[in-house]
Amino acid sequence: MTFAWVEYLELADKLLANRETFADEEACCRASISRAYYAVFCAVRNHAATNEGLQLSGTGDDHQRVHRHFEQGPSRDHRNLGHLLSLLRRNRNRADYDDDMPQVVWNAQLALLSARQAMTIVDALQLEL
Repeated sequence: MTFAWVEYLELADKLLANRETFADEEACCRASISRAYYAVFCAVRNHAATNEGLQLSGTGDDHQRVHRHFEQGPSRDHRNLGHLLSLLRRNRNRADYDDDMPQVVWNAQLALLSARQAMTIVDALQLEL
């Protein structure tokens, strides 16, 4: 059975909503940011590979390949997805690698908002097929 990547977005939402009771608040926010990115990345990666002929390598290089595909895409929706994906990735890299992350709650909220916007655009692209 194929994994529904939107489930990572649901998890990200729950991590943020329960950040004061589930585990350490900062850890929950950082995990939320990371899951929000991967929900979007995997959804757009699969859309581009299945519907737009994007060739994937199956390596970490695919992150940049997918970003470029959408940033240089033919439609405004593609370019908006590219912008949102880049914003989400920068935030995810900070959450996953930086020792200090000021305003972690705000960054998690921004990640979820951006991820929801991106998923709405992906859904719209699917409807155009």
